[in-house]
Amino acid sequence: MDATVLIRDGKIEAVGPSTGLSIPKGYRVIDARGLFLAPGLIDGFGALRTQGYADAYLSEGITTVFVMKSPAGEDGEQSVAAIHPSPDILRGGMVGGYRADGTTSHEHPWTAERLHGKRLSREELEQRVDELARDGYRGVLIGMDVWPDQLDVLLEAAKRDHLSTFGEMAFTSYPYALRAGIGAFLRNDRYQTAIDLAQDFLAYSEDPEGPGGAPGYRGVCASDIREERVSAFGAQLKGSTTALMPMLSIEANADDLDVPNPWMDRAARFITSTDLDDPVDAKTAIHPYLARHTPEKQQSLRTCALHREELDGEFHRAGAHFLAGSATPAFGNLPGAGLHLELSLLERIGLTPREALAAATSNFADILGWMDRGELAQGRRADVLLLTGDPRKDVTALREIRSVILQGEIIDRFMHP
Repeated sequence: MDATVLIRDGKIEAVGPSTGLSIPKGYRVIDARGLFLAPGLIDGFGALRTQGYADAYLSEGITTVFVMKSPAGEDGEQSVAAIHPSPDILRGGMVGGYRADGTTSHEHPWTAERLHGKRLSREELEQRVDELARDGYRGVLIGMDVWPDQLDVLLEAAKRDHLSTFGEMAFTSYPYALRAGIGAFLRNDRYQTAIDLAQDFLAYSEDPEGPGGAPGYRGVCASDIREERVSAFGAQLKGSTTALMPMLSIEANADDLDVPNPWMDRAARFITSTDLDDPVDAKTAIHPYLARHTPEKQQSLRTCALHREELDGEFHRAGAHFLAGSATPAFGNLPGAGLHLELSLLERIGLTPREALAAATSNFADILGWMDRGELAQGRRADVLLLTGDPRKDVTALREIRSVILQGEIIDRFMHP
């Protein structure tokens, strides 16, 4: 398409055919003839720890990163580095059914919490959501120990405060959360427990972060994609407004699922091994998580992980919608490169290049309501990629970057090599 994009004060002022959209005097002109324009990419689950992170993201065309902040002492990100230049950082906060900050029980299983713990009231749940909104957060992660009635309260409060909602369910079933209208489910090793037999999901829900939850994981690994409960969950996803963010790159890197060594990627020049969590060994290419298991267990892990990809492919064929999140820096996922790996894996499970592109751009607007970004449209942030290839035909073209425009400014993609 022969188009002109006008940018003013960091936002897109107008988009239209070059023959019908005149360029006002005083505007700087960037000649992009022969190139393809795409919105800046969104990493729906990442981190910002160092300047190297920021440079790696920007170098690879990621202009927005959603960072879910975790409580002190828990896994995840407790802070976001104050860095410039940087992608636009959107923050998410956690909330649980028993503790406002989302901290979960450290006792396994969670039976005592279920039976005797003091659940947060409606007022306490609403207060937590309101606090996140006042502090400028854009989303809330609803914890595994949230009950159905609490989920209803949280979703109502988040909608009122214009916060996106993400969930990992255990005390509430995934079908219930679908019907309630949660925004997105995170991690396929979590949400695929929705296809478990009832007794397996019950065992999982009693100990989702401990060894007692193993029956739930085994049930998914032993499932057949032709089973009725798989197609039933796919049909529920199709008829819902909820998206899946599978984070396929977690298991692909952890279990060595026929993906490149991250340290061979060009984004690695910005990162050291100490910047990452459980990274692949840069010299030996050994995957430390996998190496901690026997050869037989390693094969079992790989087989299950590939089966999870098949299940997500089945959900896609059923009509599920997807969002792209890299889970950087888990298991050595590199900032920037991790999202491109995720897009290639989404394509591997059956998404078309256009659908994979949407999973990292417009779906965040269409599904989560982030209407200030994700498309080349009037009023959106002027985050634009100039590409030499067409990403609608080949998702790897998203790495053929000529220029990155961040909120209306051309950035130096290699300022900290």
